Amino acid sequence: MPDLIRERRFNPLIAGVLSVLIPGLGQLYKGQLIRAVLWFCMVGVGYFLLVVPGIILHVLCVAGAAFGGAGSDRIRVA
Repeated sequence: MPDLIRERRFNPLIAGVLSVLIPGLGQLYKGQLIRAVLWFCMVGVGYFLLVVPGIILHVLCVAGAAFGGAGSDRIRVA
């Protein structure tokens, strides 16, 4: 019986670019709905309060989308 491996694959460049356009969109592209909503809200609040915290959070959001893993979306059946 062959191994069944279902993994979500994503392009880190696309995830990063999407998060640059709209914070959290890269996480949504990767299938991480809760993280996407949290990043969207946190960056929005950061920009609302002061520009500098918003920029810092936005950069962290982009880095998380581009360099972060796919989370618990990987399923391996051996």
